[in-house]
Amino acid sequence: MKKIFLIAVTFLLSLSCQKDEISEPVIPEWLKPKIENFEKPGQCYGCSVTRIEYNNQRYYHLYCGIWSCMYCQLYNSEGNLVSWDQEQFNDFFRKKKNETVIWQCSPITN
Repeated sequence: MKKIFLIAVTFLLSLSCQKDEISEPVIPEWLKPKIENFEKPGQCYGCSVTRIEYNNQRYYHLYCGIWSCMYCQLYNSEGNLVSWDQEQFNDFFRKKKNETVIWQCSPITN
C-alpha cells in the first residue's frame, strides 16, 4: 500500500513541477506571404491576423487600421477568401469563439 501511495505522490509532484510552455501560434503556410506583405516598410498600420473558430472550423481574419472595411479579408483554413451572404455573416458574428491574435505589427518606435 505504501508503494502505491509513494508512486502516486511522485507522479503528482512530477506533474506539478512541469512548467507551462507558451507555444507560438502556428501560422499556416498560405498565410505567411500575406504577413510578409504587411511587414514591408510603410505597409503595416495597425495590421493583425486573428484566428477564429466557427462551426468547428478555423478562420483567419486579416485587418489593417487603414482599411475601410471590416472582415473583407476573412479566410478559411485552406486560404480561400470567404464569400458569405449577410445571413451567414450574422451567424458567424453570433457564434464565433476563441478569437486569438496570432500576429500583429510591431509597434512603431521613434
